[in-house]
Amino acid sequence: MRLRDELNRTWAPVRFVRPATLAIAPVAEDLERRFGGVPVPLPPLPNLLEETERRLIVGKGDISGLDRRHRKALPYILWTSSRGWSENERLVKDYLAWADRDWRTAPRQLWGHYLLNMNPGNFATDRLATWLGARADRLTPTLREFSRKWDLFKPKPGIAKVAASLLTGPDLIAEMAGLRIDRDKLLRSAFLLSVFAALGRQLHNYRLSCGIAATLKELLADLGDTPILNMQGPGSLRQSALKSLVEGLVNWTDTLSKEARNPTLDLLHTLIGDPRLHAPRWSNIEAGVRETVERWLTEITLETFFEVFKSQQTANPKMVAEREIFWRGYRKKISRAWLITGADGRAIAKRLLGKSFGQFSSGAGAAHLGLMMQMGNYVILEMNQNGRTLFWPISDAEMPGFYQPEYRRATLIDRCQQETIISRKAGRFHMIHRNPPGQKMYWQSKYEEKISSIIGVSRSG
Repeated sequence: MRLRDELNRTWAPVRFVRPATLAIAPVAEDLERRFGGVPVPLPPLPNLLEETERRLIVGKGDISGLDRRHRKALPYILWTSSRGWSENERLVKDYLAWADRDWRTAPRQLWGHYLLNMNPGNFATDRLATWLGARADRLTPTLREFSRKWDLFKPKPGIAKVAASLLTGPDLIAEMAGLRIDRDKLLRSAFLLSVFAALGRQLHNYRLSCGIAATLKELLADLGDTPILNMQGPGSLRQSALKSLVEGLVNWTDTLSKEARNPTLDLLHTLIGDPRLHAPRWSNIEAGVRETVERWLTEITLETFFEVFKSQQTANPKMVAEREIFWRGYRKKISRAWLITGADGRAIAKRLLGKSFGQFSSGAGAAHLGLMMQMGNYVILEMNQNGRTLFWPISDAEMPGFYQPEYRRATLIDRCQQETIISRKAGRFHMIHRNPPGQKMYWQSKYEEKISSIIGVSRSG
């Protein structure tokens, strides 16, 4: 037969009969039983969720008006609706009774919803914990073992156990990712808010050094600034988690060495911001905790001023050393401090202080530098270059306050021209780091005497 004839030949279509059961199916089912994680179904469409909630509203929480599609969609709104369905006892009980009766895979399907929305004390959380615990045999071995390991069906002890694990690193988060839990949903979950609240309480009494600040910083990096306030969950849970975590971190850090402060301050900057710049965010935080953080920031600001000062080339390095020794003698008397820098000092200031420093306006030189300090009822502005120090009462409405982003150096100098003071009630003045002509009194003694007589503050050595 020639090739042409062979190609023109009519061929019968190949018949393929699919077997009732593929040979690989039992293997896949066995793997799923042994290692299966959280089911990942497609979430319901928004209109289905809206319709489900409308029917619940009409029925005042009665699920009899919901068909099977609506009932399977209910977990997506149970904890997240502003109407608080998770506290509706009738709704929760009726729903679990239906799931037990008519939804064979309900334990596994509801496990993920339970975990991500876990909030001890919430009725749906507590009820579902008991319900799932009694039906753990209907979970995959993987989920059952994970739940047992972390006591997940006992919400309060389970949350506390998870919180304690973060003190040794973020390994649990990676372990949960292996269960096919969406990482972004986990990081934004009410579950993690509950963990943070418990972690803060644990840190109050924790006395060991650990890397918790770095762990949380890395964990929350993808959520941007104020991550806790942007997480999912009741507003009261977000606020209590933030309050507990901030207070716990600060109280724990204050028991450690000064070196432990920088990682904590870096984390606090992300969680809640500088209390001097974002006072409303700190309104719910214990006053003593806020004062501790401001004390840390004052000390770091003082350190940064001298680090920038030393980095600048000067013809008189002895002068820089003298000023550092002098002002460090007042460090325990300085209640507030704020760095003001020109262009040359911005890189160091940003590295050490983040956004918590001011800048001189364009009229000042790039190498100009200033340190605003409050001692008693006076503001003292120590400046480099011309060796001038400005003083004014804290109540002076014509002078700038602390924590502003920009200051006009020339205006400050012009308004503090008076060099001598007769009484405590007198206003602004300035002093210079030079001895008066014909006098041998060191400038330090002159400054110390004036600060003592006018402000009532003495150096501590």
